[in-house]
Amino acid sequence: TQFISAELMEEQLLLLLESLERKIVSQQLKLVRTHITLGSFQGEAGVIFPHEEEQRLTMELVELSGVQLQEDGAAVPRDQPFEAVAALFVALYALKFLSG
Repeated sequence: TQFISAELMEEQLLLLLESLERKIVSQQLKLVRTHITLGSFQGEAGVIFPHEEEQRLTMELVELSGVQLQEDGAAVPRDQPFEAVAALFVALYALKFLSG
């Protein structure tokens, strides 16, 4: 947990908590794993959340990791977000695993 805390901003940790409460961690993990990890930014994210608030929450969480996630699902990297996105992936994976 220290590694995750050291790499993620406090605002991201709060968004992760809200994601856990809304039970959307699995969808977020799928988005990050499929389209954002390992420096592979693909055109369409393909994950649509049923509620606008969940979509907004996810976009904000990912953007804090240095990736611009657009309304149409396109993921566009800013600067060099790999480490920040990797930390987000680890956090999402851990939360999914711990929440069963």
